[in-house]
Amino acid sequence: MTEIKQHILLVDDEERLLNSMAQRIALLGHDPVKATSGLKALELAKTTRFDLAIVDLKMPDMDGLVTITKLKELDPDLRTVLLTGYGSDKTRQATEALGAMYFEKDAMGGLWDVIRQSGGEGNVFVIHSPPADTATPLEADRTELPGKGLARLIGETPEMQRLRKNIRRLSELDCPIIIHGEPGTGKELAARIIHRLSRRRDQRFLAFDCGCFSSDFRFPELVASLHPRPGDDPAPDFSGTILLDHIENMPAQTQTDMLAILEQNAPDFHMDVRFIVATQKSLGKKVSQGRFNRELFQRLRAISIEMPALRDRTEDIPMLCRYFLDRFNQAFQKNVTGVSDVVLAAFDDYSFPGNVRELQYIIERAVILAQTGSIEIQHLPRRLSTFKNPKSPALNAPDPETPVPESAKSARPFLTLQEMEHQHILEALKTTEGNKSRAAEILGISRAALWRKLRIISQKEA
Repeated sequence: MTEIKQHILLVDDEERLLNSMAQRIALLGHDPVKATSGLKALELAKTTRFDLAIVDLKMPDMDGLVTITKLKELDPDLRTVLLTGYGSDKTRQATEALGAMYFEKDAMGGLWDVIRQSGGEGNVFVIHSPPADTATPLEADRTELPGKGLARLIGETPEMQRLRKNIRRLSELDCPIIIHGEPGTGKELAARIIHRLSRRRDQRFLAFDCGCFSSDFRFPELVASLHPRPGDDPAPDFSGTILLDHIENMPAQTQTDMLAILEQNAPDFHMDVRFIVATQKSLGKKVSQGRFNRELFQRLRAISIEMPALRDRTEDIPMLCRYFLDRFNQAFQKNVTGVSDVVLAAFDDYSFPGNVRELQYIIERAVILAQTGSIEIQHLPRRLSTFKNPKSPALNAPDPETPVPESAKSARPFLTLQEMEHQHILEALKTTEGNKSRAAEILGISRAALWRKLRIISQKEA
């Protein structure tokens, strides 16, 4: 087959990388054209037809996603690649939603593999997606999600039961939803489950990070580019669910665009879509500071879901640990049997600022470090490995340097807090005649937490 020279547009504000890429493209027998900004790329595209555009994400005048959107307005058939040194899952999804390929700068070896010789008609680039076995655990979760639904929200505490009930109820509605929660609490997972349980389950789900939108980004430009083929009218440009994460970072003009769409005041923007927005900040506070559109806030705030922090549902931690253990045992071909009681006690004492995502990373690291048996305190990160076992005799022994008053020597020794807790638990069981469900209710803990505490008691008495 005769090789045909392809015209490739390279867009990056970093000139050294731009020149290096151009040299590599030339060595592959193609014709590189360089642009140091999105605006310059658009000027070139107005006068020159390109077969492929490779565009950097972070540029000062216009980011890569907007540049690709505008390039496709000029040439809908243009093949595009987004190149980024700031990789994230949401950026990948936004790129794929535009019909573009996604590569990170620290893994550019694969980029050259996708620039192939011309196809049968001499004008088609073959772009291969990354192999399936390179998917991250989080991405693997998403492929399993349609068959899992609410079961993926792991936990049996009242907070999680209430969350599942709210998601099931709100999935049946067809209105915007705002999801509040700290980082790592599972806001995107909740949004995907809402979509999976809704009437739109067979349509597309797209997630965007509003922090990637530049100040001149126009929301209709992105969604209007999602329709499958030109001339599909009167079919909508897009049907499905759109998640807008970190909506507190959405530029002011984009907020105005979104408000017009929600209020159906954008007659040229035809779509059948449900918006879900997620935030980890107080939008009300941003409104009072004049940094978020008050009308949009009022439009979104009617229906909301609160994702509980992990520190508020510590009784779910053993169940989450078992889930992550099973997953990473399979991923790393390990056979770690469990998590020690000392580790669980350390987790109980830790605030988990990163919530479930942080616990996931901790268990993943521990499974890698643990060769056999259970996860022990030495397998945890430094911030957790300094935890002291409350059952350790060294902690209960008096400091030899500290004088003991005579009254204390002759008095009956105090019980430790743990011993008092154990006595209280056993008294509750005695009162309920061994009914553990009733005892857990009296003690204000879950049945799973009671089982765990009883196991510690039995080990101490053995």
